[in-house]
Amino acid sequence: MREPDIAALERRVQERNARAAVRAARGADPDPKDVTRYLYAETAATEVPSEHRNPPIVKEVPVIKRQNGEINYRDALKEAMIEEMKRDGRVIFYGEDVADYGGAFKLTKGLLEAFGRDRVFNTPISEAAICGTAVGAAMVGLRPVVELMYMDFALMASDQISNQAAKWHYMSGAQVRVPLVVRASVGGGKGYGGQHSQTLESVFAHIPGMYVVYPATPYDAKGLLKSSIRDDNPVMFVESQLLYAMKGPVPESEYLIPLGVADIKREGRDVTLVSWGPAVHDCLKAAETLQAELGLHAEVIDIRCLVPLDLETILRSVRKTGRCVVVSHCVHIGSFTGEIASTIQERAFDDLDGPVVRVGAKNGIAPQAACLEAVFYPTPSDVVAAVKRIV
Repeated sequence: MREPDIAALERRVQERNARAAVRAARGADPDPKDVTRYLYAETAATEVPSEHRNPPIVKEVPVIKRQNGEINYRDALKEAMIEEMKRDGRVIFYGEDVADYGGAFKLTKGLLEAFGRDRVFNTPISEAAICGTAVGAAMVGLRPVVELMYMDFALMASDQISNQAAKWHYMSGAQVRVPLVVRASVGGGKGYGGQHSQTLESVFAHIPGMYVVYPATPYDAKGLLKSSIRDDNPVMFVESQLLYAMKGPVPESEYLIPLGVADIKREGRDVTLVSWGPAVHDCLKAAETLQAELGLHAEVIDIRCLVPLDLETILRSVRKTGRCVVVSHCVHIGSFTGEIASTIQERAFDDLDGPVVRVGAKNGIAPQAACLEAVFYPTPSDVVAAVKRIV
């Protein structure tokens, strides 16, 4: 552009902004009761526009084989990606080494060959660039899924995630949607040390305007990822590397799991154990011990989503059992376990027979030495000990 053209463009923009300012000044003040209106989009891509439906496939992806109806957590996520990319041409996927190499954990191997480089591609090592471009892509009509190799480095993209992705729907009065999924893996428990082991879902749960999902089983991983991709809100989708090899039943038929609906993994009557991610399995093992050694029947609730949180399922269980322990692999201080515990005591205090107890990682930095890491994260024995304090 020539300088006169640039100057003319600047004048037009300034005039448009001035007119918008006048309209805003003349408009009525918003109703105070609407202070949180538009915080979240209430829509999802339940129908794919015809021009994006069933996009062409470069090469068919081999069917993920099941043994007795089971696949592992990693393949469940991959199957969800394949199904959603086949269904909707607006779904794109990118991140560090996710294309030719198939991802650091081989979760996306074969996606490049199936969908081509226009929809599956690598990026530079820049979480800020990955998430920033994804926000823009989502705002103009695509449905990007991006992978962050380790959740620790989501903080490198904190502005793009918390100030852009999470804010635009509210700040635009619902005129802008950001249907974005950030897949972030947690390396805690694998000996990766302080900079590759952090579980930061509690940090992102504190940011209004985005969802936080953390599945514990292959079945949940697939159903929740598919729902996250179709949702019109930005989603932080957390995956524990401890669970990638875990197998479980996953139907071959289409299914979705609604966001914000907890799952009772084990029914009980004496104490409620609330958790998410890998801590769910700590609770299930603890429940077996409690029944075998003390005759206590623990109810295990997997919240599956920190945001939106299914409080009603938790409260119903606590009102039945009268006791509750909340468990996660987060560092104890500032953990989302505190949010759940305080809400239970606010809304179900009269139903409690004892204090709500929290179990989490030590208040420190994840160590690399195996002997130290073994005592850093909570264990089923820690959960059992917590229950014994309140029964």
